[in-house]
Amino acid sequence: MPSRTDDLEEVDILAFGAHPDDADLAVGGTLLLAHSQGYVTGIVDLTRGELGTRGTPEIRAKEAATAAELLHVSTRDNLDLGDGGILPTEEVRRALVRILRRRRPTLVLGPLERDLHPDHAWAGRTLKDACFLAGIAKYDQVDPPHRPSAYLGYLSHTEVPPSLVIDITPHFEAKRQACLAYRSQFYNPASQEPATYISRPEFWQWWEARARHAGHTIGAQFGEAFHFEGPIPVHDPIQQFSGFGYYPVSKRTRHDPT
Repeated sequence: MPSRTDDLEEVDILAFGAHPDDADLAVGGTLLLAHSQGYVTGIVDLTRGELGTRGTPEIRAKEAATAAELLHVSTRDNLDLGDGGILPTEEVRRALVRILRRRRPTLVLGPLERDLHPDHAWAGRTLKDACFLAGIAKYDQVDPPHRPSAYLGYLSHTEVPPSLVIDITPHFEAKRQACLAYRSQFYNPASQEPATYISRPEFWQWWEARARHAGHTIGAQFGEAFHFEGPIPVHDPIQQFSGFGYYPVSKRTRHDPT
C-alpha cells in the first residue's frame, strides 16, 4: 500500500497530476487565482515520475517542492503509486479515496480520461470513481466520508471542446515561473540527457499558445480550459456574461420601466 499522509489539513481545491509537473503545467494559473481569492489549495502527485527520461525522482521531488511554494499551495502530497502503473485497481482507488477524505476538497481538478498518455487517462477515470466512493460511508472506513462537489478535467495531450475556461491572465507569468522550477525536464542546451517532447525549446511556444487560445475564446489574454460532464449551474446570467466576448461591450442606457 502506498504511504499515506497522516495530517488532516483541508483544502478548497485539490489538483491531481499523474506525474510531478502535470498539475503545475495544466492548472497552475487556476491555483494561483484561487489563492489570490483567499481559497486554500493543494496538489497531489500520483507518482514520482520514475520512468521519466530526464532527471531522477529525487530531483523532481525537489523541483515539485519549489514549484509548490511558487504556486502558494498549502499541501503537496505524493502517493507514489508507481509510474506507468496507474490502473483502476482497488489499491489505487483506496489511496485516492483516503487522500480525498483527508484533504476534503470542494473542487477536484484532474486529467481528462481521454488522453494520449495512459497514466493521465487512467488517473482521470480512477479519480472520478474515487470522488464518488469517497462519499460512501461504508467504503474503506478509515476516515470520515467526503464527496467533492465537482470534478473538472483538464487538458494534457488530447484536445477536447472545453465546458468552461478560467481567466488566468493576471497570474500567467507567475505560473510560468513555477513551471520553470522543473529544470531537469525542460530545455537546457547544456544537458546531456536524451531529448523529450517537453524538453524541446518549441514546447514553451505551444504551451503559451494553448493558454492564449483558451483565453481568446472568452475574450481574455490567457486561460485554462476544463471539461465538466453535465450542466454547469448559473445563478445570475447577466453577471455571468457581462463583459463576455471577443468584442468591446457596447454601452447601453437603462430605461425606467415605469
